[in-house]
Amino acid sequence: MNNDSALDMDVHDINPVALERALRSASLDLQQIIATVAGRHLNSGRRRYSSSAQLPTWRTLLTIDEQVFENRGFLARHNETIRSTFIRFEDSRLSGMDLDEPVDWRRDDDNLPAVYLLVRALVQADATNAATQD
Repeated sequence: MNNDSALDMDVHDINPVALERALRSASLDLQQIIATVAGRHLNSGRRRYSSSAQLPTWRTLLTIDEQVFENRGFLARHNETIRSTFIRFEDSRLSGMDLDEPVDWRRDDDNLPAVYLLVRALVQADATNAATQD
């Protein structure tokens, strides 16, 4: 039984193991796509997410969000039920932010968008790596 058929059934007939597997697969896929797309938008030479680089704006994160969730491969590999479990900017309180302001990485609201959380982790990991190399 493939994941799509398990998820398209009535809610009482969903195989929880298939659902968990589909969610895990989509999460890993999403992480890889976000890292790739963020790398294109945040690249600043030797250190991809350098803290010395210009801070990304909310508009940059919104652009990354749109490109990630419009990725043809992601759309083809994961059905709408699974894709809809990920919080997007339009679904969060961050959608009202001034798009040209630098991103505030200290947000800890409930229901933060997947792109915000994963790009923040990339930026923080790179800052930690840069600090240990200096």
